[in-house]
Amino acid sequence: MKALFFLSIFALTTLAFALEDNLENRQAQAKRYLEANPPKAMAQALADQTVTMLPEAERKPYLDMLTKHLDVKAIHQAMQTALMNHFTANELEVLANFYSNPEAKTALAKMDPYMAEVLPVLQAEMLKAQQKAFNASNSRTQVDEVTNNSIVKLP
Repeated sequence: MKALFFLSIFALTTLAFALEDNLENRQAQAKRYLEANPPKAMAQALADQTVTMLPEAERKPYLDMLTKHLDVKAIHQAMQTALMNHFTANELEVLANFYSNPEAKTALAKMDPYMAEVLPVLQAEMLKAQQKAFNASNSRTQVDEVTNNSIVKLP
């Protein structure tokens, strides 16, 4: 009974502090998100990942080209519009709060090495599952063929 009471209090207080989902709140929360997760930093991170796939001689010119010609304002505007189109004010607030948290930033920085460690295992297990399903399917087909081709004589 106490648990139900505290759960209902939690639900009511959460609803009481929920942002109204309107254009003004979406704009404000999208702005907070983009301040915490700036498009220029996102572009730089993407460029840093991409440049490692280029030959050494092409890396500096590629980075210079992005630094000189990348229209960060256009990216910022597109991201703000997309954020407001796809997320509620509350969802944007949660994202902004998350990306504003220093621990979240360090956790996100660890996601690439984490995924690099886990992805090969995930891929291997998926291949095993596919092989097992294929083998099971083949053995059923063979049994079905034998059963369908056999003539059963009754006394």
